[in-house]
Amino acid sequence: MKKRIMSALFLIFIAIPIIIAGEKTFALSIGIIGVFALKEIIDLKRAHGKIPSTMTLIFILSLLCIIYLTPFDKELGRISYALLSILFFVYFLPTLFYSSKNIYKTKDAYYFLGVTLFLGLACHSIIMVRIQGLFDFLYMALIPILTDTFALFFGMFCGKHKLAPVISPKKTWEGSIFGGLLATIICSIFYFFLVRGMNVICLFFMTFALSIIGQLGDLFFSKMKRENRIKDFSNLIPGHGGILDRFDSMIFVALAFVFLGFYL
Repeated sequence: MKKRIMSALFLIFIAIPIIIAGEKTFALSIGIIGVFALKEIIDLKRAHGKIPSTMTLIFILSLLCIIYLTPFDKELGRISYALLSILFFVYFLPTLFYSSKNIYKTKDAYYFLGVTLFLGLACHSIIMVRIQGLFDFLYMALIPILTDTFALFFGMFCGKHKLAPVISPKKTWEGSIFGGLLATIICSIFYFFLVRGMNVICLFFMTFALSIIGQLGDLFFSKMKRENRIKDFSNLIPGHGGILDRFDSMIFVALAFVFLGFYL
């Protein structure tokens, strides 16, 4: 527990200046985080076949292209179709050259195309929200942070009914509901007074929906760990695990917030 707290304080100490520093520094940092997250998935041995080092480099470069070459604006439909076409070629065609070695099969190409798009668009969305405004980003970031914190607290003291015993045995319905509601109230007040005023009912339901989506994201990555029979995605952060262990909820919240926050 002491190691976990010290790591959390260290992460906060690093994160605050990066968030405040400006868009370029923040964007660079998110790109680095995205690369580490992709590497953690590449290191999962049960989720896919053996991946040659050349394809690992292609995955990383493709991820960075999705993060930085897609326009940073509200037009979500403006993702480059040329970029997508190139990705199809560089992911699928190499399977022909590795067929004799029985590595990097077609299913691996499909798997990592999905992974790259998923992580790339998530990282891109996080950067886009930060460009939209500092308080927009803080609102979005606080939702999964407070939801997880309050869910853990209520789960420890009054949790009796398991939420998903097979996927994550420690999570409870009580923790999920009360944690989500309390986080929703606090984050809605934050958004209304520090971001922009909007219909209170719409704001409450938008925030609560994001809280639920964040918890579903947490369960999704927990299921991925169960399927790969691992406790953490890596040991990069002492006491916390890897990048995906810390950003699991944020990834889903960011993708949802770009839609809900910009189009409602």
